[in-house]
Amino acid sequence: MDASFVDLDILLTKVRNAQSRIYFLDAVKAYKAGALRASLTAAWVALAYDLIAKYRELSAMGDAAATTFLQSWDNATAINDIRQLLQLEGRIIEDAADNTQAISQIARRQLERLREDRHLCAHPAFSAEALLFEPTPELVRMHLVNAVDLVLAQEPLQGRAIFEVFDVDVQSPGFPNDHARILDYVEQRYLVRVRSQNIRNFGTVLAKSLLKGIPPHLDGVRGKIASALVAVRERTPPAWPELTPSIVQLLDNLAPVDRPRAIAFIAAFPNFWPLIQEATQTALQETVNNLDPANVADVRIMMGITFERFRAPLLAAIPRLDRDTLARTIAATPLADLWPNALARYAGSGSFRGSEANFSDFIAPYTGSLAQAELDQVLDAVVGNGQNYAAAATGGFLLSLLRNAGRQPSIDARNRFVQGLHEVRHVDQFRDVLAVFAADGWQRPPLAVIEDEE
Repeated sequence: MDASFVDLDILLTKVRNAQSRIYFLDAVKAYKAGALRASLTAAWVALAYDLIAKYRELSAMGDAAATTFLQSWDNATAINDIRQLLQLEGRIIEDAADNTQAISQIARRQLERLREDRHLCAHPAFSAEALLFEPTPELVRMHLVNAVDLVLAQEPLQGRAIFEVFDVDVQSPGFPNDHARILDYVEQRYLVRVRSQNIRNFGTVLAKSLLKGIPPHLDGVRGKIASALVAVRERTPPAWPELTPSIVQLLDNLAPVDRPRAIAFIAAFPNFWPLIQEATQTALQETVNNLDPANVADVRIMMGITFERFRAPLLAAIPRLDRDTLARTIAATPLADLWPNALARYAGSGSFRGSEANFSDFIAPYTGSLAQAELDQVLDAVVGNGQNYAAAATGGFLLSLLRNAGRQPSIDARNRFVQGLHEVRHVDQFRDVLAVFAADGWQRPPLAVIEDEE
């Protein structure tokens, strides 16, 4: 934009912070009065104040770098340490560009020139010839425009601190579990107020976590990380094409030990398959084809079952998974394709404690995702095996499953369940479960008379 054509009064209205606008008004008034040195000096004051105000907002959002700078600033202010305050003011542009990344490196160069010219205006001794610096109206006007466009009119945007905050947040109880809610949450908390370069960096870090397990402590929230990366793709479309080459490079350069992660990643983001090298495709496909169900080192490979090219060999492997491997796979992701085998494991429980372990490992992970027909299957599996219905914890397990199901089993299945329990005299053990059944108006059916019943 040609600074000479900018209306300074309109420029003033673009200043976001009210106090910064007051300081910048001094710069505009001085410019109009012909006091060009005073105008540049006032512009610098407005700029420095505005950056401090932005740091306070960033600190409130969890930016550790902004908090550290503010602690030094506030401590120096409290004890009236003018020397320290001047030092902090003198390096605030570098800090904003390198530490908080509140401004870009391009903005840094423009604002450093403003700072240099301000010093020449405020400190005549800076001139070797001991002559007063006489800025031109065009130079001052350019600095005023840059100060507003690069800082004063901008919202505080998070820099590299975004992932530091996310790292803590994604492991906390307050981070959503539902995929759709994660998309909204990540957009509102992490993508709206982040500059585009840092969105790309954020996406790269998420992809690296999924593909290389870096940092390793986030492996336990892999599903949330994947949803966060989907949010980057869907809620910041302009950033995705620039992020894609970085992810492709990660995929093409993975070590063999990380190929199960890549297989799971491709299943979640299938559009990357045609982008990776043919050699990478071959390595991933052969890793799936040669899977030994008796020796699955990384169960993430089973997540590839939703990708068509990987589906057939992984489906064939499911019946041959041992109990521990199946349990670990379901714990990682309770895939629909694993449900028949999981249900069969529970239905065939051979002891009371084994039944309780099987419910915890094979049924409970599907809580909230079972359709009505699958809930019916669980009821039939409970009542169809004495090791299941007579296990002490079954009633509590089933109650939790049903309360969080979001739907009821069919009436026929509920009727079969009650009749079966009645026949083996275990109805009382499931009294709370029957109360859940009745929430939609269901009534216990007439029960068949047991032969030795008077």
